[in-house]
Amino acid sequence: MSETLTEPGFNAVLGPAVLEIDQAISSVQKSQENLGKEIERLVAELELFTDIAEPPKLQPSLEKLVDTKNRLISTNKLLARTSERVERLQHELKRRQNQ
Repeated sequence: MSETLTEPGFNAVLGPAVLEIDQAISSVQKSQENLGKEIERLVAELELFTDIAEPPKLQPSLEKLVDTKNRLISTNKLLARTSERVERLQHELKRRQNQ
């Protein structure tokens, strides 16, 4: 298997694919960050209504937003781990190309 990894064609094909994946992960992370900020803003606005004498039934919406925020945090952690793996692949490809 190590012979296959050192072939120039392998690096030529895998290198750009790894870079493309890394760029896509960065884009998704930025989108997730923006979504997280928007969720935080909405949660803050909805919490203002909880002090009203007869508040509208916002608790289900607030719970959904909090759940979405938690899933977003989990997704961001997964994306970070994936990004780390891609970076390790890039490093390994560069190391093999320099050999």
